[in-house]
Amino acid sequence: MIKIPYGISDFQSLIEEKYFYQDRTSFIENLEKWHSKYPVFLRPRRFGKSLFVSMLHHYYGLEYQADFQANFGNLYIGQHPSPLANSYLVLSFEFSRIDTTTQESTYRGFLDNTLLGARVFLATYSEYFSEKDQEDILGQSSPEAVVKTIFGIAQSKKALPKIYLLIDEYDHFANELLSFDLTRFKENVSRNGFVRKFYESFKTATRDGVIDRLFITGVSPITLDSLTSGFNVGDNISLNPIFHDMMGFTGAEVQEMLQQSQVAEAVLPELMEDLQAWYNGYRFNHRAKNSLFNPDMVLYFLKEYGIMNHYPDEMLDINIISDYRKVRNYFNIGGQETERFELLEDLVKEGHIDFPLTRIYNIDLPFTQEDFLSLLFYLGVLTIQEARSSDWRFRIPNYVIKKLYFEYFTALFLEKTRFAKTHQPITKSIDELVNEANPEPFLKIVEYILAENHSNRDELVYGEKHLQTLMIGLFSPYKAFHIHSEYEARKGYPDIFLERIPGRMMNYEIVLELKYLKKSQESSLQSVIEAAKNQVNEYLQSERFSRSDVKGFYVVFLGGEVAEWGEGEK
Repeated sequence: MIKIPYGISDFQSLIEEKYFYQDRTSFIENLEKWHSKYPVFLRPRRFGKSLFVSMLHHYYGLEYQADFQANFGNLYIGQHPSPLANSYLVLSFEFSRIDTTTQESTYRGFLDNTLLGARVFLATYSEYFSEKDQEDILGQSSPEAVVKTIFGIAQSKKALPKIYLLIDEYDHFANELLSFDLTRFKENVSRNGFVRKFYESFKTATRDGVIDRLFITGVSPITLDSLTSGFNVGDNISLNPIFHDMMGFTGAEVQEMLQQSQVAEAVLPELMEDLQAWYNGYRFNHRAKNSLFNPDMVLYFLKEYGIMNHYPDEMLDINIISDYRKVRNYFNIGGQETERFELLEDLVKEGHIDFPLTRIYNIDLPFTQEDFLSLLFYLGVLTIQEARSSDWRFRIPNYVIKKLYFEYFTALFLEKTRFAKTHQPITKSIDELVNEANPEPFLKIVEYILAENHSNRDELVYGEKHLQTLMIGLFSPYKAFHIHSEYEARKGYPDIFLERIPGRMMNYEIVLELKYLKKSQESSLQSVIEAAKNQVNEYLQSERFSRSDVKGFYVVFLGGEVAEWGEGEK
């Protein structure tokens, strides 16, 4: 049985305490052979970036030379070490946990994080820096001045080993600012902003040979405009297929982890299929051989599964939920939420969306729809499906992200209804559906929400897909089932299928076929009802839906009201 390293980002602790580690040290070799010494690597939140940075620190830092065999002896790079191992002074900065409430708190937070990195650096390599050196560095009052002083003193010491610079979460605070204050974001990262001045210091240090190498991680390239304007020798390798698997788990690796976790062979295929649906699907280059699993999500599941030997009560890690819910804040950048709502609704309806990917953002130009959709890709809520002639096709990566989309839609649908403050009546109506096979209470709630939103959102055009989006959104907080849209059955594709999650209590799995007619199409009502009945009956003849614990219903809407619903026959 392996020890699951959930939440552990310190490489040496992970190795010493014999936690599972998916060896990524071969990428040290790839990075050293790469033509640029200054790579920037972007991945969504909770994708293993901090652990990778810690691994680089332990490999290159002089202070860990005596620990090399213990840390790396059983790993690829320990058996194929490079001449650069444990040969640098490692200067490391991390820019999360900054209070962005005000301009003053943002600046102070960035300065404090810079001083913290400098303080750790000076304490680690105190033999190279006098007390006066340390006082000069830590006495500076701006982030730019702190690093300039470090580099100036280092340059003056001719025998000093070179510096390897590591920056983790380089854009964390800036992305927070972007989500709620575009003006202040621009002020901080503009030509005269403190962020650009900070990174300008690195260019001089690389030119003078003080910084020999660096590695920068973050989430999005929006702040790269600031970084590359000041430090224009950085190389964004995030979309390069050579480095695609540097973070995240492949399917083969997850299967091996399940086997090492002593998951019974009999349940392994089903478990793997569920993990693929929930946590897999991330592709950062159309030529990549594998799609990737989010490592945090997989480790969370294995931790919970290992404790009780069954699925966790919550398939979504609360930390992941917290991170991705913040994505909603980006929908209103520049005050364009309505237009973006329609874009995302098209995405959910069609299953994909095409656009040219923004590689470098120009903060002096308007924030376009393509910029917004590209940001969703970098944040991990869209992924590459395929390359097209003039753009790329993107899709929703997995069920976790799909649920978060539907949460967003549902919040908008409910915000002006009595359900905005409590979902309890909705939950009770869903209980009635899945345990008593009675859809009527749920359908009455749908009618009410449609009526409320029609008065509030006359610009939205209702249709089957719109209804499907609304209903799946209402179902999405319910934890007993997996929601499928257009589920592939032998005799068609039902609009919604509520499939029981193993170990959860619900009496029936539910198949729903939806039809929608405008009031002006009322003359076609009976023929549409008959078609809906026939479709449900056909679905229920398939092997997957013919069991006694599966119930099928057709629902026909005329305008915003249910014209007729009924149960299918087996």
